[in-house]
Amino acid sequence: MRVIFQKDVKGQGKKGEIKEVAEGFARNYLIPKGLAIPATESNLKQMAAKEKSEER
Repeated sequence: MRVIFQKDVKGQGKKGEIKEVAEGFARNYLIPKGLAIPATESNLKQMAAKEKSEER
């Protein structure tokens, strides 16, 4: 499962990084704790828009 990290997770990924992780790890740990969100098309668009607005 592809996720977008919302916070740095030691040994897994940094904030804003998109990475493939085990589905169980994502669903049972990362997503419930707010450490990551699923890398859906809409979430990717939101992330791109947020990055674009931060550049200004």
